Formats: sequence, C-alpha cells, structure tokens
Amino acid sequence: MKKIILLLCLLFALQIHTKVVAQLGEDTENVVFNAILNGAFNLIVQDGDIQTATFSSADDYNLGISETLGVPGIDPGFTTVAMEATGNWYLKISAPDFIPNGSGTGSIPINNLGVWCEATGIHQFGTEVTCAYQSADAALGILNSDVTLIDLGTENSGDQTDNLFILHWLMGTMQGSMNPATMFSQLANGVFSQGNYTSTIVLTMTEIP
Repeated sequence: MKKIILLLCLLFALQIHTKVVAQLGEDTENVVFNAILNGAFNLIVQDGDIQTATFSSADDYNLGISETLGVPGIDPGFTTVAMEATGNWYLKISAPDFIPNGSGTGSIPINNLGVWCEATGIHQFGTEVTCAYQSADAALGILNSDVTLIDLGTENSGDQTDNLFILHWLMGTMQGSMNPATMFSQLANGVFSQGNYTSTIVLTMTEIP
C-alpha cells in the first residue's frame, strides 16, 4: 500500500511541474549589427624624409654621389617607406627640377637624381609587387611627371610588415635612365652654377579598383 501511494505522489508532482513549465512565457527580438569595412590606404615615410647631397670634389662632379659614393655623398642616401592597404595599390614618383635656395643660378634637371628600390617586407618583387628599378645600374632618373616606381604583382594589400621598401638615392651617377651628362659638364655649360639647390620628391600611392 505504501508503494502505491508513493508512486501516485510522484506522478502528481510531475504533472504539477509540467503545468508550471507550460505556463512560462517566452519572446524573441533581434538586433541587427552592421560592420562597415571602408578602404584604408596609408603611405608612411618611416625615415629619410630629408636628404642632403654634397658635391665637394672633382670625382663627385664626374662620377656622382650616393650613400656609398663621395664624402659625405648623399646623407643619409636612402628613404624607408611602408604602405598600409586594404586593397591593391601602386606607387608613383615625380619631382620638379632643383631650383636655387639662397644661392646659385639656373636649375639642375631633376633627372640628375636617380632612385632604385629594395623590398624588405614580406611582399617581394616578382611576386606580390613589381619594380623595374632594383639596382643602381637600373636606376630610374626622376622626371617632372609621374612614373610608376612600384607596381602590382599578384596581390599587394597588407600592413607595414608586408609592404616595406627602401628607396636608394643617386645623384650625377649617370646610371639607368638618369641624365647621361656629368654634373661637371653641365656646370661648365652653364646649365647651373655652384650654390645651394632644392627640390621636393612627390610619392603618390594610388588604389587599384
């Protein structure tokens, strides 16, 4: 008799619990969350934003100068640039002719200044990026109009560790597509005189659609 009463009590308790659960209410609402990922394209000059080229000997005028040619040559002679990009890009370069800065006459044609590039990040030339100017002998003679310096290879989006490059500067070395005349001969022909001159290099990073 006790066993029967116990079973009946358990069944009665289970029925009460089921009724309580069935009476609990529940409602659902949604929150719509939008993530907007805009493009980010940043060109960073990490160092070497000011360069000084000093010609102080006949060899400097005849052979040209760089970070390793001439004393003191070009100081520091290189510029480190990095790109942060959420998409593909390419880099252009241009500059006006050197003009007198306090002394000097005439102007120094900008193609006396040359540049060549070194890829030091994860992205390398011949894969993610391309560059036709990878040595001093293949240096680009800077022009007044834009020239593509670094271009798209396979895929070059990434951060500064991906897109890190060193631009090496030359002046008067007559290499690559630089001015083929020596600085000495141009000076003697009156293209420019002794003095101080200045120019501003313009680097432009452009998004590729």
